Order: sequence, then structure tokens, then C-alpha cells
Amino acid sequence: MKPSLRLGEEFANGLVDLFACAAGFGAAAWVAWAWMGQTAFASWTFSWAFSAAIAWLAIVFEDHSPREGLRLWIDGFFTAAGSNLLVQYGLAYLFGLPAAPWTVIVLGSALSMAAAGLLRQAAPIARADRRDGVLLVGVDSSTESLAAALPEKALGVLDSGPASACGKLPFLGTPDRLAEVCESRHPRAVVISGRPAGIRLAQLLQLHYAGTGVEGAPFLCESVLRRVAWQQLSPSDLLFSVTPITGRAMLALQAVYKNLIGLGLLVIFAPVLVLISLLIALSTGRAAMDHIECAGLQRIPFQMFRFRTTRQDGGRLWIGSPIARLRLTNLPRLINVVRGEMTLFGPRPVRSVFADRLCELMPAYLFRFTVKPGVFGWSQARFAEAGGVPEEGLSLEYDFYYIRQESPSLDLDILLRTLLRRPEAGQAAAPPAMPSES
Repeated sequence: MKPSLRLGEEFANGLVDLFACAAGFGAAAWVAWAWMGQTAFASWTFSWAFSAAIAWLAIVFEDHSPREGLRLWIDGFFTAAGSNLLVQYGLAYLFGLPAAPWTVIVLGSALSMAAAGLLRQAAPIARADRRDGVLLVGVDSSTESLAAALPEKALGVLDSGPASACGKLPFLGTPDRLAEVCESRHPRAVVISGRPAGIRLAQLLQLHYAGTGVEGAPFLCESVLRRVAWQQLSPSDLLFSVTPITGRAMLALQAVYKNLIGLGLLVIFAPVLVLISLLIALSTGRAAMDHIECAGLQRIPFQMFRFRTTRQDGGRLWIGSPIARLRLTNLPRLINVVRGEMTLFGPRPVRSVFADRLCELMPAYLFRFTVKPGVFGWSQARFAEAGGVPEEGLSLEYDFYYIRQESPSLDLDILLRTLLRRPEAGQAAAPPAMPSES
């Protein structure tokens, strides 16, 4: 899309969001008036417009990212509600200004995001660009998966190799036919994999200024396949591709709710922890938990806890099978969360000895330790959902995606995939021989 069209679309979306925020907080204020009565409403009736303005500014100036659809609105709700709570209650504390009740702020944020989503669906912004479809140039390991996951049709592939390498995708010839194919097929975008011979930078620039998008396959993988194709990136591109795009305020909010949820879960499951520990100790006459040295944030080692489910001779304890079936083996990791060594959501913990070796084999593996390991992870959720066996290089692509796209909506996605997965898939996805497993 041309810059002028994109600017017009963003301006129109901004107006839609402003109207949605005003309507959402206005409706929340009206609900509060109907529920609480005129007397309680009169002291803060003016603040609904202030709340709407804060929510709109927080959404408009939030960092741009490839998040779309439901994920975009979930993150928007957290941004609008969090910003309002911080600003209004901060002003009330510092200057005594009246603040809207937190119930109105939460309800108004939810209604605003719902209204914005409905308005954008009901009145989509008209686009002058009528191009459709994607043309793939070059073939690599992710080309066919990328083409299958694209929301629009893949017109075909241009590649210097044999047509058989393109799989089920239509083979349109060699890369030097790029201008000819674009003239006849009118693709919306051209996706470049690797450095195909016969493609000149001036030719790509000409396509770009003519209105045809030019995208790199590794960067498109992030938004379509939801993983970072680090093996196809240069060292400089990799450095920026693993940099978090989430704002510091959102990261701080996530750190708070992850710790609070972890603490709450530990309190809730404390009786279960104590009961299982007693049964294991009575059965073995030894400590109920294994202590495993794992690499944490910045590769700082820590002792990770898990229930002991086997005897010294390697046989399974009588209570080991029920613990495994109920997925309680790693329940003691909540202790690591409360101690600050792990977090609720993040890359899975890796044993220190394996982490050292994997960093030698894959230097990019170091980026994995820029965040704390988590009890639940994006790579585990995706592999368990597919019922496949994790491969370390592909698992790292999902871990990098989480590091870059960390958000409340992604955490919720991980939790739902983990809770709703089939038990047999989870067992197939976690073989004991994998180095990252603990």
C-alpha cells in the first residue's frame, strides 16, 4: 500500500477508535449512574471523557506490532485499563483530583475495545489497492508452510532450482522473470526467500514504488507462522528480530500479574504440594523433590524443583503414575516462580549442561536467556497441540517469537492451548531424552 493510503487508513482508524472510546466510557458512566444513582454519579460525572481520552491516547501511541484480531483487542483492553488506573489514581494521590471508580474504568475499557472492533468490522476502511495474492521468490525450508498459512492465495514460485523443489506450489519459472510475472499476475506482495540469483535491488525498489509490497520470508514468518526464522536471518537482522517490541509499561504490568498469579496458585495448591510430598517421602524415605540445575536469566544457574516420581533403581513409584497423568510433576515450579527464578510464562527451562553445549552449537541460543524461563511456554504449547516431538532449532523459533511478542494476549493463548490440549499429545511432545526438558 502506498504511504499516502496507509496514512489515510491510520487516520481513519484513529477516528474510529476515538469514537469507540468515547462511546464505551460514556456507556460505562451511564451504567454506573443507573446502578448507583444520581448522588454517587455527580462527583465524578465529568471524568468519563477524561477516561476515554486516556484510553484513546494509550491505544494510538502503543508500539505497532503484527498482532491482529482478538489479540489486538485483548492487549488494547489491558493498555486502556492499565493506563487509566495509573494516571487517574496517580493524579488523585498527588493532587486530590477525583478519579472514576475502578469498576467504571474496567467496564469502559472493555466496552471501548468491543465497540472499536465492531465499528472496524461494520465499516472497513476503503482501499484503493486492488492487487491480490502473493508471489514467492526462492524456496527454503519454510516456503511451503508459509504459503499454506498465508491468509491470501499464493500465486506461485519463482526459483532457479527444479520445479519439484516447490512442492505443491505452482512453478512460474526462474527469478529473472519477476517483472514479467508481476505484470501479468498483479500480486499484492512479493516474498523473497534467501538471495535468489537474477534479482536486482533496483528492480525490487521499482516494484515497491509501483505499489507492490516486497517482504522478506523470515520476517513474514513472524506474523503468519508466529515464530522467528532465525536460521534464515543475518547476524544483524537477528539482533533486531529478537528485540522485544512490547513497551516497558506493558512488560512491567506483565511482571506484576505473573508474580501475583504465581503466588496465588502456590497458595491454592499448597495443600496438594504438602500431601504429595508426604506420600513420596513415606514411599521412598528420601526428599520428595528433585533439584535440577538449570540456566536462568542471563544463564545464571538455579535449582529447579519437581516431584520425585522414580525410585533409586529407576522404577516408577506407585504414586508416580497418578502424578504424571494429572500433570502435577512440575507443580513445585511454582516455588521457583515465587522465588523469582522463573516466571509463569516464558521459554521452558534448560539444564545448565545442555545450555552450555547448545550455545556452542547455536550461538543464537544465547538470546533465549534474555528472559526468565517459564512454567508454560509458547514452543511447548505449539508442539503439544500438533502432537509432535520438539526439535531444538524449531523450538527456538517459537521461543524467540515469545521473547519478541510477549503480551497478555499471548500468555492467555499459551494457557488455553496448554489446558485444552489432549493428554496423549502432551506426553508425545515431551520425551525424557530432549535436552531442554527437565
